[in-house]
Amino acid sequence: MIRTAPGTELLAGDKALDLADMRIIVTSDLHYNVARSKAPTEALAKDICQRGGDCLIFVGDSASTDLAILDQVFGLFEAFKGPRLAVAGNHELWTGATAASSLDRYEKEIAEVCANSGVHYLDDAPFRLDGVAFVGNVGWYDFSFRPAGMKIPLRFYQHKVAPGAAAIIHKHRHLLGDDSDVPPTTLQVTSRWMDGERVRLPIGDVAFAHRSAAKLRTHLEAVHDSADRIIAAVHHLPFAELVPPTIIPNWAFASGFLGSELLGETLLDFPKVSHVFCGHSHRARSCRKAHLTCKSIGSTYREKAYEVLEL
Repeated sequence: MIRTAPGTELLAGDKALDLADMRIIVTSDLHYNVARSKAPTEALAKDICQRGGDCLIFVGDSASTDLAILDQVFGLFEAFKGPRLAVAGNHELWTGATAASSLDRYEKEIAEVCANSGVHYLDDAPFRLDGVAFVGNVGWYDFSFRPAGMKIPLRFYQHKVAPGAAAIIHKHRHLLGDDSDVPPTTLQVTSRWMDGERVRLPIGDVAFAHRSAAKLRTHLEAVHDSADRIIAAVHHLPFAELVPPTIIPNWAFASGFLGSELLGETLLDFPKVSHVFCGHSHRARSCRKAHLTCKSIGSTYREKAYEVLEL
């Protein structure tokens, strides 16, 4: 099933679309490595290529540990006539059971796949199309979106396991060595964030989130004066308003890994940024922040979505 996300702009009819100067199509979280995502991704690719546009952006998590699948995803969209741009997602940084560096994957291997597929890798450099500049990168999380009401100590987020999971996973039991600050109710929260098993970065999550925000700022500074408008694509969420609300404790714990308020603060410093698109949460949400229209795409494993922005 394909969903055109509800925030799609200027969809009054094909005539209105034809009058636009630039059509930008944005999708995310295709997860083509997952069996139940294959058919909906192929259907979405056919739909987007038939619809056409001036630019197509992939906002991360198109594939996972096997980067050959990322090349396959890009191949599904070869018929798209405009430039194709991409940012990495956290799943593309997964290294599986190997000792490979996620930073090497991020900076070298994903860049090579993009180059070989004719896709511009925004994590490396901005892209310009007429008067519009495009910037973006993977983003990351610094636990600024963790739900304070759960009162789960920070160390559990740093190790990417909830208290209930730490109680049953031997290597994490030390987190409960002094459990005086652990509310008994949180022992019922048994989820864990799988980046903890599959991402291998040489720096901590907070440092990597700051690194991503600093790179985003550098790219914004490089294009801001010369561009008429800037479109941003960041895999992780830049604003708390985009975090999906939930009453399910295991899902609420995951909110801490959805993004960083620093990403949003960085974007707000540049008034020519009109739109920011993100993925990662698998829920379509939108908000308005000062000069920014902010949208998460909302693809799930079984349903794929895209946004159409007409400029």
